Amino acid sequence: MTTHTIPGELFLLLTNDAGRQDSTSYRTQALAAAAIAELALRERIALTEERSPKVQVLSTEPTDLPVLDQALGALAELEGKSLKSAIGHRMMNLTEVIGEGYAAVGAVQRKDGWFTTTWPTHDDELETALRARLAAAVEDPSRASLQDGLLLEILRALGIAHRILKDDLPGLSRRELDQRIEALEIDSPAATAVKRVVDDMTAALAAATVVTTVSST
Repeated sequence: MTTHTIPGELFLLLTNDAGRQDSTSYRTQALAAAAIAELALRERIALTEERSPKVQVLSTEPTDLPVLDQALGALAELEGKSLKSAIGHRMMNLTEVIGEGYAAVGAVQRKDGWFTTTWPTHDDELETALRARLAAAVEDPSRASLQDGLLLEILRALGIAHRILKDDLPGLSRRELDQRIEALEIDSPAATAVKRVVDDMTAALAAATVVTTVSST
């Protein structure tokens, strides 16, 4: 299911009740970055050690998760591109596949307009549970999963963690929330390796947000 992937959950956080992107103009790039992080976690891809890392596909074995398999197929065609280019490439636009996944389980509805498609909320149960889980991870780091840590780090890297979660964590300022996210220590054998991937990924994502055109180089 798309619904419990990292990019799927990020979609919920970055989409308002009217079905439009919320808190950032770079939802597409953020979803691509989240998919790359999860594929790295699943050992399907890796990043080179260069200053500007490139994406290497380690395995094209399907994950049986539509959003990740679409991303993996795109990355196989983009292999050798820089991480920044991959995140911004039109082939890594995962909004449609994620939206369709949530529509299939009744969480959102598809609404086609003249120029854009929106995904208005139909049932907010999944997002409510997700927000409660992330708030619990911030308040008690021992409850934080690796997926929680990755989601929170992406929000922090985009500079929108407080904007997204302020109602769920009303006692924390922006600075306090960012500090708590940075201090999260996830107990997982993969945590050290994934930390490097996330650092590179979020640096590339931050760089990608200074441009408004989609890169195809």
